Amino acid sequence: MAEREEYVQSVAGDVFETYQEYGTVTPIMGSPLRSHGQVMDSDSANELSPVLRRKPRVKQVDRKKRKGKPEVSFNMAPTTSDGKPISQEYLNSIYEELQAISEKLKEENHLLYEREQKLKELVGLGGSNLISLTVKYLNEIAYLEQALKEKTKENKRLKENFETMKQANDTLKKEAASLQTQNEKLSKQNTSLQARLANLQKKQEFEQRQKDGEVNAQMLELVPKLPKSVKDSKDAEDRQSKQQKPKAARSSVYDIMSLLLEWVCEAHLRQSMTDQPTHPVERFSTPDFLQDKILRVLPSFVDILRESQLSSVKRSLPCLQFIYWSLLLLEQGTSQQKASLSSTLRRLGEEIYRPRWLRVVEDGVASGSLGPEAGGSDSAGEASRDGLFLRSHNQHVRLLSSFIILKTLSQADVLAHAFDVLKVELKSEVAKELFLYYQATQIIIPYLKPTNKAFMGTAVDILLQMSTDSPFQMAFLESCSNETFFRTAAMVIRTPLSDARMMERLSIILQKLSKIRTNKKYFEVYTIVTIIQELLRNCGNENAFLALNLKSILFNLNSTT
Repeated sequence: MAEREEYVQSVAGDVFETYQEYGTVTPIMGSPLRSHGQVMDSDSANELSPVLRRKPRVKQVDRKKRKGKPEVSFNMAPTTSDGKPISQEYLNSIYEELQAISEKLKEENHLLYEREQKLKELVGLGGSNLISLTVKYLNEIAYLEQALKEKTKENKRLKENFETMKQANDTLKKEAASLQTQNEKLSKQNTSLQARLANLQKKQEFEQRQKDGEVNAQMLELVPKLPKSVKDSKDAEDRQSKQQKPKAARSSVYDIMSLLLEWVCEAHLRQSMTDQPTHPVERFSTPDFLQDKILRVLPSFVDILRESQLSSVKRSLPCLQFIYWSLLLLEQGTSQQKASLSSTLRRLGEEIYRPRWLRVVEDGVASGSLGPEAGGSDSAGEASRDGLFLRSHNQHVRLLSSFIILKTLSQADVLAHAFDVLKVELKSEVAKELFLYYQATQIIIPYLKPTNKAFMGTAVDILLQMSTDSPFQMAFLESCSNETFFRTAAMVIRTPLSDARMMERLSIILQKLSKIRTNKKYFEVYTIVTIIQELLRNCGNENAFLALNLKSILFNLNSTT
């Protein structure tokens, strides 16, 4: 109790001193000391801070300034400057305030202590959760790493399999390319062997005919020496063979005549006489109907051309015209129909190309022979000599025969001869008119393709010959203004050509076609303009004429917009 009284006295002294200095006392104020917030089990003086345990200081106060102030008196109570003691009530109020402050501090300290305990619990729980989460995440990471390793192995295996398959695919591609090349090579060899076999067969036939001619000549020399009976038998055999040939030709003529009469009656005569025809007239102009009739008529023409002596233009020209227009119509049919008539068409071309002449003797009887290779000299009574078809004296017959040969045969020497005849004939305006009449542009265009390198130059020469200034120039250019010609021309100018002059001649034709406004779409569709621009960039000084034509083509196309 004594210690408590000392403590209270010291506190009271400090409070009084503060009161004397400031005149007021703040009930609650935070302490700047480190002991603030600690839990105190008692109010003993030993637990108080050193500041509170110090003894009260008695300050001498001027009595004049402190008049009227009551003195506080305890046993060792502080007094005023004039010796008056402080009242007990005042000290009690101060003590109550200090007690309230102490209680408040205890409550705050208790709250802080509870918060500290909660934080410790949370930290403990957080640590355990953190450990469990860490273990869980480590397990997941290990699982994912294992899965990644397995996926990596699988990916590596698939990549190796892909590389193996790719190598096998490349090997198969190379094998397929080599097999295709070998197949093309063998196909070419097969074609050349077939052509060679055909030539050998023709050579054998020719040699056989020569041997027969020699035998006949020897037999004729031996005729005077033979007995009369043998001579009579030979004459009978000759007469019999001569009679058999006209009979074969006559039968073919009768077959064709019957078919043509049936055709005319069915398509024209009956329809003109019947008010209500059983079939519409349009049926007889359909390609299927016409091709069916042509397939039945054309094979008989082979025997007629072989055996009959079509010396007159009035006889030979209609036959050639029928064959020619039939060939053009068959081009519109199916490939199966063309294949069925391939041998017939080849024989027709061979008969038209086969060199034959007519010998007209004095008594007016015409006889045929095979020309120079048949052997023997002309008889003394021969008055004139005229060739057939390609060697005819008539320009119309020669021109039409060359067209048919170009459509039916594929032998290089024969085609070269037909092209030579065509180039010579086209020097006249009449031949150019016939060229347009028979729509022969579509016959020349296939030989303009890069696959026919042997005849590309000749085909360009013929087209250039037709495009020169003449009354038929515009009609020819219009016949070339189609997709077929421009597609073929694009193929030609895309292909590198060793002959620059052929490209120059083709550029002349394209330059004239570029002046026609409607042809601009063909130049654009088949990218001829782009190809021409590329050629123009690559043209050197040695190709000045070609560059001039190409610039003219581009200028014409730009001016037609």
